[in-house]
Amino acid sequence: MQLPYEAEISRGVPRAKEWVKALVALTARPFGAVSRIATREPAIALTFDDGPHPTDTPRVLEVLGRHGARGTFFMVGERAQSHPALVAQITASGHAIANHGWDHTSFPLLSSAQRADQIRRCAVALGERGVALFRPPYGEQTLGSLRDARRAGQQVVTFDVVAEDWRDDPAERLYERVMRRLRRGSIVVFHDTLYTATDPRFRDRGPLLHALDTLLARLRGDFRFVTVPDLMRLGRPVYAHHYHRLPESYRKQLA
Repeated sequence: MQLPYEAEISRGVPRAKEWVKALVALTARPFGAVSRIATREPAIALTFDDGPHPTDTPRVLEVLGRHGARGTFFMVGERAQSHPALVAQITASGHAIANHGWDHTSFPLLSSAQRADQIRRCAVALGERGVALFRPPYGEQTLGSLRDARRAGQQVVTFDVVAEDWRDDPAERLYERVMRRLRRGSIVVFHDTLYTATDPRFRDRGPLLHALDTLLARLRGDFRFVTVPDLMRLGRPVYAHHYHRLPESYRKQLA
């Protein structure tokens, strides 16, 4: 038998959850980042972090080109500066290039002035073809670093689908992980290379390439794979709170 006060509590819990959800939704746009695009178009944005790399990135470009897909490459500035011909090849192939900081330092560890410098130096390395989109290194962000990116004229773009290709998972697992959450307007995060890794074997891009090829082959005809700027033109940005921090144990392995 449920006592009267217990019934009041049980009725109050759903209401409280609804209020919390409403508050989160209300504050997502001013205090959050773009995680996906609400659209009726069968379009998806594949994004690639940490490059460009003279060996790894061309292999990703080859897979994308074979399927007629376009991607968005969130580049580390110092790498873009070191490989200008590769950057030019990426943009000439119809892909978008965007900002991932100068040297992949976690933004929460930096001062406001250092964050601005990281974004500025990367933007210079990307040149006039770079779009004003920023993804924080490691996905790590605070409200302060979000504010600094916006002050630098960048729109922060995260993701709603994560392949988790920074380990040595087999291609089948990467593919299944992406397919579980994929939907119209999704922004998927891959890594064409790894700027840092806790184990050398994680740098192998073989599983990523296989998973990417399988994904594009199986969804060809059902979805279009477009750049993030093109996807934004097809619908409404969906904002989500994204204040991710790496576990301290993992950070020590990267040091």
